[in-house]
Amino acid sequence: MYFWHTGILTRDIEKTIAFLSSPFGVSRDKWTVMDVEFPQSDMLLGNGGKLRAAFGRVSGRVYELLQPMDGASYHARQLEARGPGFHHDAYVCEYEQDEVVAALIASGGRIVWEFRHGDERACYVESDGTVLEIINRCPFMPGE
Repeated sequence: MYFWHTGILTRDIEKTIAFLSSPFGVSRDKWTVMDVEFPQSDMLLGNGGKLRAAFGRVSGRVYELLQPMDGASYHARQLEARGPGFHHDAYVCEYEQDEVVAALIASGGRIVWEFRHGDERACYVESDGTVLEIINRCPFMPGE
């Protein structure tokens, strides 16, 4: 198991990229921005939806910025309820994902969002406002 990224909900990806990048001298071209869709057919728990996502490395740390593009998705509801800012830390658990999720549940967590697409599976486990994303493989790692 290893740390992958910190997830941040935002209403405007470009403004958040500028905010995170400017004091550290990270250029805009170091960020990868993509449109992502989680079809409801791939959802095991919660609502799918459309997102604009950005991945970048700032001062050695990987950030995932999430801008909901529809109002019904899990991420849009979280942005509305919690406001912009920190949402989750993500960990890749290639072979022990089920065991890690079970341990988090045993210690008081609950799965609040989960999807599977092909052999990729990710879920958010939440306890007392803290959300961890547990994913079975790392689909993308930005460079320095």
